[in-house]
Amino acid sequence: MPNSAPQPSPDHVPNMAAMTSRLGLVTVAAAWPTGVSHLAQAVVACQRCEAGEVCTDWLARAPAEIDVAPAFCPNVSEFKRAKQAQEK
Repeated sequence: MPNSAPQPSPDHVPNMAAMTSRLGLVTVAAAWPTGVSHLAQAVVACQRCEAGEVCTDWLARAPAEIDVAPAFCPNVSEFKRAKQAQEK
């Protein structure tokens, strides 16, 4: 039986680093505003994302600072929570 779940892609990790940087978030586990388990889940979601090429293209055109991740990002909710927690 074939596995239809997306396979992890380490190639997406630079996209997450670029996205979090533009959002003003630091991806150091000890400093992640919502806790290390949420950061780990975000990394896995990014690695399994099927929009890697779309994300890379979007990041190439996006400004250096953004307030929210694009709607196609599987981490849009986590990034929003992390930004809110960081601002407290």
